[in-house]
Amino acid sequence: MTGAACSALDGAPSDFPAARVQRTAANTSEGVAYADVSRTLKSGTVVHEFVDATGAVFALSWSGPFKPDLKRLLGRHFDRLHDGAGKRQANRSSVDIQASDFVVQSGGHMGAFEGRAWLPSRLPAGFDTQEMK
Repeated sequence: MTGAACSALDGAPSDFPAARVQRTAANTSEGVAYADVSRTLKSGTVVHEFVDATGAVFALSWSGPFKPDLKRLLGRHFDRLHDGAGKRQANRSSVDIQASDFVVQSGGHMGAFEGRAWLPSRLPAGFDTQEMK
């Protein structure tokens, strides 16, 4: 694996071509440090990757006119969108997968998509998934 270009959830932050990148330091309610690496893609979609002290992405969110490349963002977890693992609710506009070790919530419509994914076992103490952008 070379550099961040092959990385995703549970790995290093991704590397999207021509994306504007901003990195913000933050702390959970229990004082655990993490970073929010946000990228504005050429499409206008904003992707936030939440990174722990080891440099691994433990959660991510997206919002914008187009869905980002979920295969790139979810990495080895991508196939779980289709394998029926955990509680899965889906219709034409939303997906809600809730397994003990992987959660994805995605919805929207043409021109306005949003979603988030996280690994419950990797969340830092005090990190509130409800506050993910």
